[in-house]
Amino acid sequence: MPLFSAKLDYALRAVLDLALQPPDKACQSRDIAARQNIRGPYLDQILAVLKREGIVRSIRGAGGGYTLARSPGRIRIGEIVRAVVGDHLLVGGSNGVLDPGAAGSVYVVRQFEEEIESKIADILDQSTVADLASKKQRLDDSLSYMTGL
Repeated sequence: MPLFSAKLDYALRAVLDLALQPPDKACQSRDIAARQNIRGPYLDQILAVLKREGIVRSIRGAGGGYTLARSPGRIRIGEIVRAVVGDHLLVGGSNGVLDPGAAGSVYVVRQFEEEIESKIADILDQSTVADLASKKQRLDDSLSYMTGL
């Protein structure tokens, strides 16, 4: 299963969508789903996970919907990934401590996998939703500039 599954892709897009809205404006899931071309019921499941993990919050009543639980600069991409994918990004949970002497090849490969996973986790934890929002804004700005030519 790839790390960036459809579920994670949708979660990141939904959080980015919320980050691009005015901070005091709650968005209904059906509006996010329409803007991001995500099936509504599937997005509702993802938003429930993100809410449980404290990444988004829901507001009930008229004018209700979803907002980010914190500012985009305080939400790490790694938090979203772990909420959707779990703690092990590439390597499944370890089946106990491996003995380097008894299973040399298995040990070396597992150590390599864990090193790669650690590096990916570091990159994800250094990136924030604000970083993605900034990239999206720059893309929008460059596209609007190009249409004016």
